[in-house]
Amino acid sequence: MALLRVLLSLLIIGAAVVLGALFTLQNTAPVPLDLLVVQLSERAVALWVLLFFAAGCVVGLLGGAVVNLKQRAGNARLRRQHKKLELEVGRLRRFGLSESD
Repeated sequence: MALLRVLLSLLIIGAAVVLGALFTLQNTAPVPLDLLVVQLSERAVALWVLLFFAAGCVVGLLGGAVVNLKQRAGNARLRRQHKKLELEVGRLRRFGLSESD
């Protein structure tokens, strides 16, 4: 199963590289980029598109990492609360109280 996952990953990465290369070869017209405050020099359209695509991927990964960290912190808090409540239920059962009381 791990071999299949590796092969599938290599296939997807290879296809992305080939498509990126074809996209770059087809879009070679030089264009300046004006970002309201800064005007960048002329580069190929494909370069600008691929750079901003990569920047978007990085921003998306960072956003996902922030959400993941928040969820892990919430899960840890809930685990601590669960453990604390289990101890309290155990103490109450030792004193003769049950859930139906």
